[in-house]
Amino acid sequence: MMPNHRLPGLRSAALSAIFLLLSLHLPAQDNLPPAEQAKIASDVNGILEKTAAPSAVVAVVKHGHVAYTAAFGFAQLEPRIPATVDMPYGIGSVSKQFTAVAAMVLVEQGKLRLDDPVSTWFPELAHSHDVTLRQLLNQTSGYSDYYTEDYLTPELATVTEPYALVKRWTDKPLDFPPGTQWQYSNTNYVLSSLIVEKVAGQPFFQFLSKHVLAPAGLTGVVNLDGPNVPDLPRNYIHFALGPPRETPREAKGTLTGAGQLSMPVGQLALWDTVVLHRDKVIKPSSWQMLQSEASLPDGTGTGYGMGYFLAAQDSRRIVGHSGELNGFTTLNELFPAQDAAIIVIVNSDRGTGEIFSAIEQVVFAPAPPTLPAANPEAEHLVRSALEELRKGAIDRSQINDNLAYFFTPRVLEDFKTSLETIGSITKIELIGGSDRGGMNGLSYRITGSSGITARVSVYITKDGKLDQLLITRIQ
Repeated sequence: MMPNHRLPGLRSAALSAIFLLLSLHLPAQDNLPPAEQAKIASDVNGILEKTAAPSAVVAVVKHGHVAYTAAFGFAQLEPRIPATVDMPYGIGSVSKQFTAVAAMVLVEQGKLRLDDPVSTWFPELAHSHDVTLRQLLNQTSGYSDYYTEDYLTPELATVTEPYALVKRWTDKPLDFPPGTQWQYSNTNYVLSSLIVEKVAGQPFFQFLSKHVLAPAGLTGVVNLDGPNVPDLPRNYIHFALGPPRETPREAKGTLTGAGQLSMPVGQLALWDTVVLHRDKVIKPSSWQMLQSEASLPDGTGTGYGMGYFLAAQDSRRIVGHSGELNGFTTLNELFPAQDAAIIVIVNSDRGTGEIFSAIEQVVFAPAPPTLPAANPEAEHLVRSALEELRKGAIDRSQINDNLAYFFTPRVLEDFKTSLETIGSITKIELIGGSDRGGMNGLSYRITGSSGITARVSVYITKDGKLDQLLITRIQ
C-alpha cells in the first residue's frame, strides 16, 4: 500500500535543505500564525527524512476555514519532481464518507430507504435478504472484507468489475450474523456504491460528481477506477526497513465506493468545512445521522457511524477516517466543537501518523493511546516468523496464500537486510490491535540489539496463519 533508495537516517543535510525549500503553502482565510507554520514545516521535513517517505501534503482547518495547506518533498523520486498542493493524492477509505453522503442524497429524494434489504436491488446476492443498506454503511453486515491486507494481493492486481468483486465476496460465508457485530469491510462500500448506481440509473462517479462534489464546491477530484488518472504523484512502499520502491496501483474496478477518490489536499480540506458546517449537499439531520454511532443489539457502541469513525480524546469529539491505498496513506480528522480539522496524505506507507501527531501537537495536546492485553500465542508466531525472515526465508506453513504471494525473493531480501540491521530482538511489546476481515490484527513494537525500534503489523487468520507481516521503523 507504498521511494529514492536510501534507508531512514541516511539522508544528507543537503537533502534536508532541499526538503525545506520544497515546503509550499497557499494563502487562506484565518492563516495559521507564522510560528505554527514554521513548526509544522520543520517537523514534517524531519519526519520525511527519518522515515524516507517521499512526500506529504497537509492541511489544517481552523474556525471553519482552510487555514493552511502545504506540500513537502517529492511527488516522484526518479527523476525528482517536487510535490505541490495541486496534485491529486489518493485518499483511500476517506472516500467512504462520500459514498455514504451519495446514499443519503437518494434517501432525501425518497429513492432509497436505509433499512431496506440488499435484496431490494440485488436479490441474487448471497445473504442479501438478511443485510440492509444501513448495515452496509455502518459496517455491521457480516460481509467479509476483500481488502484486508496492507499490500497488493493477486485479486487487487487484476482488473475486474465492481459487481464481479462484490459477487465473489458476498458468496462467502458471513463473518457473523448481520447486525450482531461490528467489523470493518470494504466490501460493504463497494456494494453500497452499486446500490447508488442502480437506483440513480447512472455510473456511480457521475452521480457523485453531480450531486455531492459539485454542490460542495469541490474541483479536481479524480476517479482512480476511471480513465485519465494523472501520473503524479507516484506511489511508493517500503519492504520492512528497506528503501522506498515505486509500486503498482490497484487494478481498475477494485476501489469503487470504498477507496476510489484522489484529490488535492486543499479540496479535501474544503470538504471538511462542508462537513463541519453541515450547510451543503444534504440536510443537517442527514449529516447528523452519518455521524451518529451505530450500536449493537446489547447496546454496545461501535465507534462508527456511516463513513466516519467517532471518538473522543482530551474531552474533544473526533469525527474522521483514515485511508490506505497501495502507496498512499491518509489521516483526516475533524474536531467539531473546535471547528477544526487536520489532514495528512503521504505517497508512501511511512510517516503519516507521525506527521499527523506533530501537527496535532501544534494545535492540541493529544492523550496517549490505550494499550491492549497480551496475546502469547500470537507473539510466539510473530517471533518465529521474524527469526525466519532474518535468515532470508519464511516458513510457508505459517502463512496463507496472500502472504506467500507478497514474499517474493526481493521482498525477502529487503526483510533480511532490515532485520540484520535491527539485530536480535531484545524486546517485543503489543501496542495495538483490531479485528478485520475475520482476522485478528495486531501491532507490536520490537527493539533490536542495535537499539533500533520498529513496528510490526500482522493479521492472523482463524486457523492461526499469518496473512500479513509488515515492518516499519519507529526510531
